[in-house]
Amino acid sequence: MKKLRSLLSLLLAGALAAPAALAATAFEGTVTMKMTGPRGTPAQMTFSLKEGFSRIDMSAEGHAMGIIFDSAKQETTMLMLNERMYMTQPMPKPPAAAAMVEGAAGTAVEITTTKEKILGYDCVKYVTKTKDGASEIWVTDQLGAFLGMGGGGPMGGMGGGRGAPGGAPSPQGWEQALLGKGVFPLRVVTSAGGKETFRMEATAIDKVALPASTFAAPADFQNLSQMMQGMPGLPPGMKMPGKR
Repeated sequence: MKKLRSLLSLLLAGALAAPAALAATAFEGTVTMKMTGPRGTPAQMTFSLKEGFSRIDMSAEGHAMGIIFDSAKQETTMLMLNERMYMTQPMPKPPAAAAMVEGAAGTAVEITTTKEKILGYDCVKYVTKTKDGASEIWVTDQLGAFLGMGGGGPMGGMGGGRGAPGGAPSPQGWEQALLGKGVFPLRVVTSAGGKETFRMEATAIDKVALPASTFAAPADFQNLSQMMQGMPGLPPGMKMPGKR
């Protein structure tokens, strides 16, 4: 049970922080990312994108997990793939606007004229600077909008900010720079003190039709939604379905 609670806490943090690319309606397929940083081994994250749906599959610390976002139902389904279990809850709200503005105020953003093709997609380099460091972000407008990862992501805060009031993770500078611009990052390199501290880079983009089953829990998975109601460690304000 302790292992299960730890995994659920990781999933819940990721669900708060990573509702990415829900607006990517013009593209259907998958984007695979590799993330590296000062803590832990490199992790892989795969975005499956389809109009009205987004699924993020992650592999970290020996665990395989998935998060499905259904924009029509405003629901999030978290999949524990190794354990063949899942739980569904209302889609979490983004961090408070005040917290976002406070963080954005300390971020300087430069949209450069430097361009590069990454995996066949035209990208433009953004540069962001904060008191903590600088990031180079190569973005494309051909994959829809990226909505952020935040500090509670699957890498345990490797790529995110410190956390907004109320327990929700807040984006770091480079994520804030992309919000509302309708672009998707294919490479992010963050440095501090002359040393690279975080890298996220697309390793594959596949434009393919995705079946509806991609965005639903398998029928033979155990539903933990009712069993986990009131479980200690749920982020403040988060409730399980049916609990008021």
